Amino acid sequence: MEEQPTNRQWQTIEIPAREFSKRLSQFSETQTATGALFSRLALIHRVAKVYAVEAMSELGHSPTDLEIEEITDPPLYGHTIDDDPVFIQFSYFK
Repeated sequence: MEEQPTNRQWQTIEIPAREFSKRLSQFSETQTATGALFSRLALIHRVAKVYAVEAMSELGHSPTDLEIEEITDPPLYGHTIDDDPVFIQFSYFK
């Protein structure tokens, strides 16, 4: 069986951990205020997706079917010690 060619594009962005953590806290507070409950991992994924969409918008693209493939070194706990980057790898159709 032959694989069909795909137009799927891949991109990796890096966000300072402090910035990611700050946005994660803001997102968490917003969700708590509306009564929504998400695990920390689900919140990390949602914040990563927001960053990916913003990165594509800055390039003037409106991707479809954007998927987060990998998040490296996200702030798993409520504190951030350093500014090591959080790497977000995602794929999308142009």
